[in-house]
Amino acid sequence: MTFSLYQKPNRKNLIILFVAAFLIRAATFHFYVQHCERYKQPDTPDYHNCAIGVACGTGMHRPDTMQPIFWRTPGYPLYLSWFYNWFGLKTSKFSENKAAQTAAIWTQIGLSSLLPLLIFFLVLFLTGVLPIAWLTAWIFVFHIGMVLASTYLLTEALSLLFFMPFLLFFYKSFRTYAEPTQKNRWVLYTILAAGSLGIATWIRPMGEFISIVAAIIILLLARKNSPSVDGPVRRSLGVDGLKHKLKQIGLFFLVFFIVTSGWYIRNYNITGKLFFCPMFGPYLNSFCAPKILRDTTHMTLKQSISRLYKQARAESAREAIRAHARGKKECKELCALKIAIPILKKHPWIFIRDWIKEVLKTTFDLHSHIFVGFVKNCFWYDPLEEFLTEKWVDCVYKQPMPLTMRLLIFLEIIFSILKWIGLLIGAWMFLCIPILRRFKISEKNKQLFSLWLKVSPVIGAILFMTGGFGYARLRLPVDPLMVMLSLTCWFYLLRKGKRYEKDVRAMED
Repeated sequence: MTFSLYQKPNRKNLIILFVAAFLIRAATFHFYVQHCERYKQPDTPDYHNCAIGVACGTGMHRPDTMQPIFWRTPGYPLYLSWFYNWFGLKTSKFSENKAAQTAAIWTQIGLSSLLPLLIFFLVLFLTGVLPIAWLTAWIFVFHIGMVLASTYLLTEALSLLFFMPFLLFFYKSFRTYAEPTQKNRWVLYTILAAGSLGIATWIRPMGEFISIVAAIIILLLARKNSPSVDGPVRRSLGVDGLKHKLKQIGLFFLVFFIVTSGWYIRNYNITGKLFFCPMFGPYLNSFCAPKILRDTTHMTLKQSISRLYKQARAESAREAIRAHARGKKECKELCALKIAIPILKKHPWIFIRDWIKEVLKTTFDLHSHIFVGFVKNCFWYDPLEEFLTEKWVDCVYKQPMPLTMRLLIFLEIIFSILKWIGLLIGAWMFLCIPILRRFKISEKNKQLFSLWLKVSPVIGAILFMTGGFGYARLRLPVDPLMVMLSLTCWFYLLRKGKRYEKDVRAMED
């Protein structure tokens, strides 16, 4: 096993990685998830309804009222509609189209089995250490969250097929502090990164936010010239080459907008307003504003939600009249945003407190908590509110479940503890200590500082987005990066630092 971790990638070991990932996912779906429609998760009915419209030729419109749909993006409904067309759409009822749905999932399983390979090449580029790349890739062959995501009628698995290449091309497009300057095709990599993120955005609209984060990372961390060892760290951290950075950011946004422009144009033609996905409206009005009302009035959470929905419907009716006068349609989601924003502005500290709580829930939630939903038969809807401590208690002992499930939960808990020990020690060693010592550290630690510096903002950004309603599945895009950083720390500690440097030099040779 130790020897295999140092093998360079070839056709044989990559095929083994793919086949192992496929078999694990196929067995999970065949023997468990496909029964009792466990692949029907809380957001699945939305994608089903959208796919019906696409399959019937009416596009992204509600099948009952023919009103345009803005809340969901068309990438996954388009994918699902291909199978509805192939097998023939029976009725609009979800359960009567099982053959098409299972075919879509089997195809999805095959495609998502490529993810460990993409993760391998991403980690190998970032760390330059084969054992870390192989370990990370094999972890995600068995990773509970990644395996289960591939078996649901949800967007995660397909969107990650484009998000992982985005990360790879994005990090290839620039160098940061202490990384060796080399001729790189930054134009090509920037185009590929923006294009990959744009395609992922058609499936999951988080790409809009990540595009802004990517631009900020380039602006603050990218450098054009090689830093002198004794030169000012200020210049090394990215204040040089401003003109080059702005060119790269401009190219990134141009390509990203070209890829996503079709949906902007569609929404503008319908409403007269330029937006891609107005998900923030229902998000804030369903999860954030109701909690504030609950905490500042005598209403229950359910009453708060009902009240805000009623206000949003009234605003939508008024907007429909104004839009009709312009020959346009109203966007109900933007109307919901108008209702939520004043409440958030009036009570910003409550909003921030609740947002942080949900971010922490996403960060520390267990992917295996879905087992609780499976045994309780409540996996197909979200509760009004969840608490991290209660979820952990249910997982550990409170909720009765089969022994196999409990064992998998404890394995994930052990894995999570080891992951977080590595992350916390690594953050101290490779981020805090270099700054405290004013970068008077070894060259290898400077490179590790660069790795943590440019990867951490993406992790933080993805986690930060989930402050409305957090759960483990939402951190899947950055789980590979978190595991990679943790393994980097563990590998450095176990290899005593100097031997770690030898492994890196051997890889470079």
